[in-house]
Amino acid sequence: MSALRASLRSLLTPFNLVVAAAQIVLLGLFLVDWKLPVVVMAAILITIVLLDRPVVAVAMMLAARLISTGSMSFLNVGGITIGLFEPVLLYALVALGLRAVFTRHKLWRWWPWQLVFGAILLWRVAGLTWSLTITEGLKDCITLCVVIATSTVIMAFLETWEDVKLAIYFWIGACVLIGILAIFGDLLGLTDYSSTWKAASRGGRETGLGQQPNWFAMNLMFVIIPAAAMALIQKELLLRWAFLVATLFIYFTTMTSGSRGGAYSVVIGAGIVALGQPLFRKWAIRFGALGFVMFLIAWFGNLGDIGKGLNRIVLSSSSILEGDVRGMNWAACIQMFVHTDGLGIGTGGYVAALKTYSWWLYNSVYRYPHGIFWSEMSHGGIIGVILLFTLVGVIGKMSMDTIRMARGTEAEPLAWAMPASMAGYFAWSFVEFELDEKPFWEWLAVYTALHLVLRKVHAEGKKLPEWKLGSGEA
Repeated sequence: MSALRASLRSLLTPFNLVVAAAQIVLLGLFLVDWKLPVVVMAAILITIVLLDRPVVAVAMMLAARLISTGSMSFLNVGGITIGLFEPVLLYALVALGLRAVFTRHKLWRWWPWQLVFGAILLWRVAGLTWSLTITEGLKDCITLCVVIATSTVIMAFLETWEDVKLAIYFWIGACVLIGILAIFGDLLGLTDYSSTWKAASRGGRETGLGQQPNWFAMNLMFVIIPAAAMALIQKELLLRWAFLVATLFIYFTTMTSGSRGGAYSVVIGAGIVALGQPLFRKWAIRFGALGFVMFLIAWFGNLGDIGKGLNRIVLSSSSILEGDVRGMNWAACIQMFVHTDGLGIGTGGYVAALKTYSWWLYNSVYRYPHGIFWSEMSHGGIIGVILLFTLVGVIGKMSMDTIRMARGTEAEPLAWAMPASMAGYFAWSFVEFELDEKPFWEWLAVYTALHLVLRKVHAEGKKLPEWKLGSGEA
């Protein structure tokens, strides 16, 4: 009897009990639907991989952020849409959180724009006390909390130069995939979102996987110049050309949106990089020539909606600031600022305020500030504007420090290219977008991770692989 008890005691270990419970759960799921246990086991296996290589989880999260669009949303909670990205984000956070617990990995790190971002969030929370619409204000606060969560994870697990490169590779790959799905999906008649957005209702403006054309262009524009920069540091000729082709393809896909702001933001970013180094300048001229040829082919080749999108940029480039819609919203923002004595209308509530300032805008699809600066002015007042430009200044200072630390290494082209993309976006943001727009914050977090990697390398007296300026050879 004692031997039997000993045998039972040896079997009823915590590990065996957990395994038995898991088997019972899987059996129950099988009885409901045979596919459920397969999905659960796949998730467990993926989690094991992610726990071993957390940088892959971060890269997956970035790719999901880019691919996920409003058309893929399947749930709406208090005005916040839940789609592809949110489950992937939750899954990655859980996996990375478990790894942090098991390995005692420090998640919360210092980063240069941490304090000013915290001040922006606190001012938004304070703005709830005089907001016209608390629910809208809460949504704006929650989106910044999501930014903190994603940025913290990105910066915590991109710890080496190889990690940062892997994140950029995934970003490039996701944008290429988006372009393939968008262009060939439309050509084959598999996808058509032109009726979803008024800006694309007349045809000639690619909407990607269901995005408004300007947002589709913004989603892609960040990685165009950095993709070219990554091509310059490749040792293998085949890899270098692969990155150059990817750069041109993403650029071409961006232009099919017909977004003039997207086109100008890329030109602004490329101009900033070209000012930095002769080699960059030479390649910028080459890309400009190829881009011009692409425009001519689309223009004279009658390439359907793709050609129309490109032609819109060329033929109507002078009218980006024309029209009453943007001006009417900006006038309303200024009036909101003045009538509140520079305090702003509080977090959220812009749509509700338009009832007073423009009944036509209130009943239209154009009822948003059309620019980050104008949005911060109307909602956050003078303090919101000061915090916005403080954030820009801090990011600019961080960029200069990153370029200085990366000089002469493989990281130098990327150190120049990533803030150049952000500068182009900043210029564009005066006529489009909101402060919490995706994927700007993920891009900033990846660049901040590069900054932290370089700080660590310098503090330890180490060096990244050298890259010879002027030759493009590593």
